[in-house]
Amino acid sequence: MKLQKFYILTAAALLIGAVSAQAQTSNFATTAGPFDNLDHDCLVKEARGNQVLLLNEGDIVTQSFTACENGMVEKVYVSIKQSSNEGKISAVIQDSRGEEIFGVKNKVSAGFEGVLTIKLPADVKAGSVYSLKLRALNTNIVLEGQYGQASENDLHLNGWKLDGNITTAIGMRRVIERPDPVLDARNPHDDNIIEDRATEFHSNFNVFPNPFVDQVTVTFKREFKGETTVMLTDLSGNVLHREVRENPVQGQNVNLNPAYNLRPGAYALRIINDNRVYNQTLMKY
Repeated sequence: MKLQKFYILTAAALLIGAVSAQAQTSNFATTAGPFDNLDHDCLVKEARGNQVLLLNEGDIVTQSFTACENGMVEKVYVSIKQSSNEGKISAVIQDSRGEEIFGVKNKVSAGFEGVLTIKLPADVKAGSVYSLKLRALNTNIVLEGQYGQASENDLHLNGWKLDGNITTAIGMRRVIERPDPVLDARNPHDDNIIEDRATEFHSNFNVFPNPFVDQVTVTFKREFKGETTVMLTDLSGNVLHREVRENPVQGQNVNLNPAYNLRPGAYALRIINDNRVYNQTLMKY
């Protein structure tokens, strides 16, 4: 069974007025914006349409997409035609198992010019399938889309599959895990480059919580000999917090609590020991 929830724009406008007779209906521009000129390393777009999808308060629409880059989702762009009031829209990036990677809530009023831009810093891998889940909160929303057209991505409304798509663009940025050459901190005369051991991270360390709010804890899963440096950096390599431990043992914890007021987004955890650096991407709420 497929729900017939796509309407022409005029009909949807009348319907939204009927659902919320006393609410102020906000009209949006009819263009979706310059999706072709967005500044991202790669962009996943759904075709524009001359039809719309109505989300009543509490409705959930989910549309899948395939990541085109190893890195981060930076922003999601959603074409909005109307809303019944200045409520919010919940936006979540999910993996293929339906588990939430990152989620935010945005005021619908931020998209009054026709395109709502949502910052959703979610870690993704090229070629993997993810989903964008949108939910109307305290408002009714009309989203641009098209119905009855084939799409490589799946579209669901409240769990029911629809034939078509909503007009969206998802911008991604490449994140390079390999750090710049780091010198051995134990010997300033030793210029041997520390090798990247990102694939060994989870067998040697446990990190929680991730995503984090204010503090993140690193637990050693085995004993390390010599000086071990634990650093939290931004993606440009700027050190935000550094801790040094001598001969850390299995089960030992290191707490990282940066003094800076960090913005939500992606950060890098680097652990250096015996000419090796271990890397892990962290998310800040």
